[in-house]
Amino acid sequence: MQRNTTSHARLLAAAEQVFYEQGIANTNIDAVARAAGVTKPTVYAHFSSKSALAAGALEARQQRIAADLAAQLSGEAAGAPRLNAVFTWLTSWYGHSGHRGCAFLNAAAESAADDVVAAAVRAEKQWLLELLHDLCDEAGCDSPGELASQLLLLIDGVAARVLVHGPDRATESAATAARAAAILIAAASRNHDQS
Repeated sequence: MQRNTTSHARLLAAAEQVFYEQGIANTNIDAVARAAGVTKPTVYAHFSSKSALAAGALEARQQRIAADLAAQLSGEAAGAPRLNAVFTWLTSWYGHSGHRGCAFLNAAAESAADDVVAAAVRAEKQWLLELLHDLCDEAGCDSPGELASQLLLLIDGVAARVLVHGPDRATESAATAARAAAILIAAASRNHDQS
């Protein structure tokens, strides 16, 4: 059983890296098997299809991102500082891990007709929207649902800019989004305080 668990983890790590670097559409199962150091039958013993492997890799990435972001937020004071810290984290993440933009939006663009991959993408965006909503609510912002949606648009906008203009614009784009988010958060906080 240990070997199966190890193979499964290696497959997810390899798939996450290869799919992110080369794209889901451009990557076949053989490439993932080579990167993981396993055979093609081993891949199919763990995942029923390339779509299932891609979705599993996206889910693993989302769990890693969630843990990394939670660690960032744990050191911040409740309220607006925690909301702003999401964008500090985003700037840092793009600086060291996001050279190809958002893996989830990339997957959505490449696999629009693939229901299995699309479900993993939607789950990540829903998780992020709910996290932002909870942080907006915790900060006492006016209309937390609307503000959370606006903040998610800023985050996704960074990913789009990186996709279109390349990785050299990642840090600058994330920093621009962080400044815009700070303005939105401050305005929502002021409006709430005045009501």
